[in-house]
Amino acid sequence: MIFPLILGVGSAKSGIGKTTFIENFIQFIKSINNQIFIVSVKYSKTSGLVDIITDPEIIEESGKDTARMKKAGADYVYWIRASEQELAKVSQKLREEILSNFSEDDKNRMIVILEGNSLVRFMHADVIIFFKGNKGEQMKPSGKAILDLADIVIQKDYVMEEIMSEIEKIQQKKLIEKLLKERSNDGKITCTEARKIAEELRIPYIEVGRMANELKIKIKKCELGCF
Repeated sequence: MIFPLILGVGSAKSGIGKTTFIENFIQFIKSINNQIFIVSVKYSKTSGLVDIITDPEIIEESGKDTARMKKAGADYVYWIRASEQELAKVSQKLREEILSNFSEDDKNRMIVILEGNSLVRFMHADVIIFFKGNKGEQMKPSGKAILDLADIVIQKDYVMEEIMSEIEKIQQKKLIEKLLKERSNDGKITCTEARKIAEELRIPYIEVGRMANELKIKIKKCELGCF
């Protein structure tokens, strides 16, 4: 896993199990590695209110989703209340707060979990998980928008180990793609630069070669026959 990871969790409708998933995910991560720093963010759509709430008395109030996240083991919990019109501005403010409030050590072992379709969209999550619900059930408009962006769609039971494996694969693939696009020129990249990407991500050279092929980026001046 590459840190920091921003994980978005959206759904077709309310009451479909995304908060329960987040609880289970936090507990699972902490059971594997208690040193991973988890920031959980809950979004509630409101009109007339714009709040970024961190007060423990409010966050940990019995019955709130934020309290469930904190009890599950989240190190820090935010509750965002805003209209969709204000959410872009609030999301930017939240990014700035996370960047300034936490140390480099925290960020180098951090997973940020976003709950709420619009928040996931505005915060540009690295990996998006979507709870689809049963076939034929009505889906809210914000759900349709996130479904189109989702990397993992859950409709029935899930196995957390399998979800984790998929998250890691998707995150790695997206990062390889991003770096190849940034460092290539006119559809070409040198063997040296391609190897640097693999070494930075601590992955086999062939994984970078596969993504380059998918993107139709040619690796030139191959020195060691790595690709």
